[in-house]
Amino acid sequence: MAALNARRWPFLAFATTWLVFSVACGGPPARTARPSKPLDDRRAEDVIARAIADQRVQPVRGRTIELPGGKALRVDVAVAGHLYGVSYISKNEASMMAGSLPKRNPRMADALQLVHGVGEDASARVILLYADDYRYDGDQGNDRESSSIAAERKLARDVRDFIVQAQAQKWP
Repeated sequence: MAALNARRWPFLAFATTWLVFSVACGGPPARTARPSKPLDDRRAEDVIARAIADQRVQPVRGRTIELPGGKALRVDVAVAGHLYGVSYISKNEASMMAGSLPKRNPRMADALQLVHGVGEDASARVILLYADDYRYDGDQGNDRESSSIAAERKLARDVRDFIVQAQAQKWP
């Protein structure tokens, strides 16, 4: 009997040591969230122009319109021969235009916001697309992270929805 216990002792010692070390050595450290960033203005304008052209209308360089409250809004891309267009609003622009832009309703997160000009620009209609709604993380290798392609597709979809609505309602 003592010989049997003597043979088990090295195995039990090894198994106990292995168990202690395997529990003590956890998996890899937790990953931190990568900071995301919005599409830059130039890239967004290219995506917007392409989405407008996909609807068989000609995109043109935008202009500036006057909003209620006296502030001027830059329309990034407009539609040739019409008084509507798209403005891609960065965080900085949103803070500078505070009070002139309509407040966003958190319960309607994906709703597209439309503004009208005043004075000579009263017939102008501009969709406000906030840069923070088109964020990506730049981590191309991870399926769980948002890529720039997904952000561009979302932006193009929103522009197309706006153009389809404008055409259906025969906006000037």
